[in-house]
Amino acid sequence: MKKGLMKFGIMPEGAGRTGSDWLHPDMPPYPGTNFEKHKQQALIGEEFKADFFFVADTVWADEVSPPHRLDRFEATTLLSAIAAVTKNIGLVATMSTTYCEPFNIARQILSLDHLSNGRAGWNLVTTDPKGSSDNYGKFHAISHIERYEIGEEAYRVVTGLWDSFEDDALPQDKENGVFLIPEKLHTLNHKGKYFECKGPLNLHRSRQGRPIVFSATASDAGLDFAARFIDCVFTPGGYGLDVSQEFYRKLKSKAVSYGRDPGSIAILPSCAPLIAPTKEAAQAVQAARREQIGVQGAIKYLSGSFHGFDLRPYDLDAPFPLSAIEKVAEGFKGDMTRMLKVARDEAMTVRQFVMRFGFPKDRFVGTGEDVANEMQEWFEGEACDGFMLVESQPGQLRMFADHVAPILRERGLLQKEYSGTTLRENLGLPRPENQFVAAKQTRRGDDAATTASAAE
Repeated sequence: MKKGLMKFGIMPEGAGRTGSDWLHPDMPPYPGTNFEKHKQQALIGEEFKADFFFVADTVWADEVSPPHRLDRFEATTLLSAIAAVTKNIGLVATMSTTYCEPFNIARQILSLDHLSNGRAGWNLVTTDPKGSSDNYGKFHAISHIERYEIGEEAYRVVTGLWDSFEDDALPQDKENGVFLIPEKLHTLNHKGKYFECKGPLNLHRSRQGRPIVFSATASDAGLDFAARFIDCVFTPGGYGLDVSQEFYRKLKSKAVSYGRDPGSIAILPSCAPLIAPTKEAAQAVQAARREQIGVQGAIKYLSGSFHGFDLRPYDLDAPFPLSAIEKVAEGFKGDMTRMLKVARDEAMTVRQFVMRFGFPKDRFVGTGEDVANEMQEWFEGEACDGFMLVESQPGQLRMFADHVAPILRERGLLQKEYSGTTLRENLGLPRPENQFVAAKQTRRGDDAATTASAAE
C-alpha cells in the first residue's frame, strides 16, 4: 500500500465543465473572465494547502463550444495577477508547442516564475490543428505523432533557454563593477526541424532550477513523451479505478525504462467532486445536473469538446457512425480512442454513446467522508499520486476545503503546511542541474580520462 502525501491541483473552469453549468443561480456573470472568482478559488486552495493552481487554455472556439471555452483569460496573464494575491500555491500556465514559439514560452513562463518567487509551472500541450490552425496560419495538417515531435523539440528549446544563465552568473559585484560573468552565460544556437533559436534568454535562472513541466495525456504517444520528460501528468479521471491503476502502472514502468525514478513523476487524474451533508443529497444534485444538461446538451458538449465531432445530424437511435467519426478522431488520441473502442465493442447507437460519454463522469459523490474515503482508496491503490480538482458547481471547492481536506489531513494524507517556498519543493521534486554546467563537467571528466590514459 502506497504511503505519503497526496498532491492536489485546482483547475478553475469559470463557466463550468458542461454547456449548462453556467445556469447555476450562484454562477456570476462572465465567469470565465471574472477575476474575483479565480482569485477566491486560488485563495481557498492556498488555505487547505493545495500544491498548485492550474489554468487550462484553448486557442479556438466556435458556436458549439461549451461556455468555458468561449470566454476565458490567457493563462499567463491571469496567473501573473494571481501571483500578486497569493504566497505559496503554485501557478501552472498552459502554452501550446504547436502554436507558440519556444522563446516566447520560455520567457513568459520564467517571467511568471520570477514574479511568484519560484512557483511557476508550464502545462505543455501539443495542440491539434483542427480549428486552431485557422488562427495561426501554420501546421494545418499534422499527425498526432508529429505533434509530439514538435512538442519534444520545443521542450528541448524551452528548457535549454531556461538554463541560459548558470546559478551564479550574475554576481552583481558593485565593488568591482561586475554584473555578469560572461563564461557563465550560454547561447543555445538551436537549429532543428521545426524551430531555430539562438538565445540566450534574457532572464536569469529560476530559484527552483526550472519551472515544473506538466502535460495532460491518455494516448500512447503522450504517455511515452510524459515518461521521458514530464514532471506531473494530468489524466482523465472518469473511467474508474481499474483504468486509472492500469495507466499509473504503465506510465511509472515506462519512466523507469527511461532511467527515471518513478517517484519523480506525479500522476493526477481529474476529479470534480459533488459534496453534500448526505450522500442522498449529493446524488440528487448529480441527477438534477444531468437532467438540466439533457441529451441535446450532451451532444453539444461532445461537438464542442472535439472539433468536428458533430453528432447533431444523426438519428439518436441509429448505429453510431464510427467510420465518419474516426476521421475526426485522428487528432484526439487517448480519450477519444477509448470512447470509440467502447462504441465499436458494444455496437452502440448514437443515443447510447451520448448517454455514456456526453455527461459529467462524477465518481466522487457523497459526504465529505465518502469523498475522502474514495480518494484514499485511489491513492493507496496506486491509481494516482493525488488529484486535479475541478469545481463542478459553485461552492464545491469550499465544501472540499471544509469537509474533505480536514479528514485527509487527519489521516496523514494531506500536508499541514507548505514544505518549501517553490513549487518544486512543495511537490518534493529534485532541483535539476543546469545542462550547460553538466556538459562542462562531462567534458572535464573525459579530458581527465584522456590525460590519464595518455600518461599510462
